[in-house]
Amino acid sequence: MAFVPGGEATLGYVYYTGLYGPMPYQVEGFWIDKFEVTNAEYAEFVKATGHAPAAFVDEDDLNQPDQPVTGVFHEDAIAYCAWKGKRLPTEVEWEKAARGTDGRIYPWGNDEDLSRAHISGDAPVAVAQYEGDISPFGVRGMAGNVSEWVADTRKAKGGRCLDGGVDTRKQTPEMQKILAELRALNGGVLPEACLPPVVDPNPHIQSEPCAYIKGNSWNGRPHMTVASNRMWDYTNSIAEFVGFRCAKDK
Repeated sequence: MAFVPGGEATLGYVYYTGLYGPMPYQVEGFWIDKFEVTNAEYAEFVKATGHAPAAFVDEDDLNQPDQPVTGVFHEDAIAYCAWKGKRLPTEVEWEKAARGTDGRIYPWGNDEDLSRAHISGDAPVAVAQYEGDISPFGVRGMAGNVSEWVADTRKAKGGRCLDGGVDTRKQTPEMQKILAELRALNGGVLPEACLPPVVDPNPHIQSEPCAYIKGNSWNGRPHMTVASNRMWDYTNSIAEFVGFRCAKDK
């Protein structure tokens, strides 16, 4: 595991598809796995506990021992981490582990060299294969290979993972500058992705649990490689491009 010291880090971006920012976040120190959990490691968990195997255990392009495990529910990831005496990282922890403290765009810096990460192809690769996909804390594979479940859960309605209401925090100077540039590029109005979340528009519709997902994957799009990007899925969903890594307290 890699240790991420406590303290302030510039996280987030102007889009509401992620943490509100760019702005400083105070994050307590924690440990995080240097690599995504592999098929071999998950198989040990299954053997020791009798837990159900990953969904793609019989598919040769997804079940190699050194590939990241995929095809796991959010609760499966939680159970594995607990078995190891760990837990899933929060979104804030994951993003700090990926970006460091200086607000960099990618784990390796601000250079848009996406060849450093595995973000195209037909399947995940070995977790240690892309040496250039490395964060300031020595954490690997946070820009590509597979996307990763994090601990944060919400409620989904109408195809949206709602975060509970309007965010009233003030815009930082950095954010104001970026928003002005985005308005200029978008005919004088903000793109929809920049608008703050609204109060639940469908209170009468039953909700389902959803959870956040961080990091791009071999099946993603280039814009998803930035460490501030957030995705989500229903907690009872699986995908061949979503895995996880664990964290633990200091």
